[in-house]
Amino acid sequence: MQGFVDLAYRDPYVRHYKAFDAGFYVDFAQQLRLMGRWLQERGCRATLDIGAMTGGCIEYISGLGMRMDGVQFTPDIRKLAAANLKRHGIASTLHVSPVDRPLQVRSRRRYDGVVSLGWFNLPHSESSLRRTLGRIRRLLNPGGVFLFDFFRFRELVVASTESVDLEPGLTLVSHAERRGDVLRRYHFWIRDSRSIEAETSDLVDRSAADARRLLSAEGFRVVRRRHLDLNYPREFWMAQRR
Repeated sequence: MQGFVDLAYRDPYVRHYKAFDAGFYVDFAQQLRLMGRWLQERGCRATLDIGAMTGGCIEYISGLGMRMDGVQFTPDIRKLAAANLKRHGIASTLHVSPVDRPLQVRSRRRYDGVVSLGWFNLPHSESSLRRTLGRIRRLLNPGGVFLFDFFRFRELVVASTESVDLEPGLTLVSHAERRGDVLRRYHFWIRDSRSIEAETSDLVDRSAADARRLLSAEGFRVVRRRHLDLNYPREFWMAQRR
């Protein structure tokens, strides 16, 4: 699974996922409120979150009166999200689709809105991106909308090396560097200062022109855009199924 996060989505590390991902979405609450407003303004009732992680987005959108199902990247993080949602009394169907492959959701349900944050910068090939967009389109009702974001690398400030003690005897060390149009991150899970598991993950710089071209090719048109000048400046778009 070269270039994609994997260990953070699996036991025994998945319970620390929020700490692992904290750097990119420390300001997630602001984007979440905007997402909720856009979905409400479109009259969405049934929605889907691709990359639902621990279920925070599902919890928030459900609180606005919309149903939100989810797609997880491994069975382990699906189990964690399911437990969190059950604890809050939220009904949601959770699917599993590997992060390094085109979207796989076997469901007859159709949605008014689909959301995926961080997906467009993942190191998928163009054919994989198009296959995922095609599947999203088929999951949407006519006129349904797809909300997604992508980072603008020219504004990206690479974080310094970070070390976080997650629990007694477990430390996460993260380092990032720019390599042309790729942001490469190194993750080291260190147990008792002796055992180390490591992986790298990449984010690929993609432009607004890339987004428009791929969306148009798969039957979408962009209907709303917002530049979010947050911790990591990013574009937040809404595209409608044609």
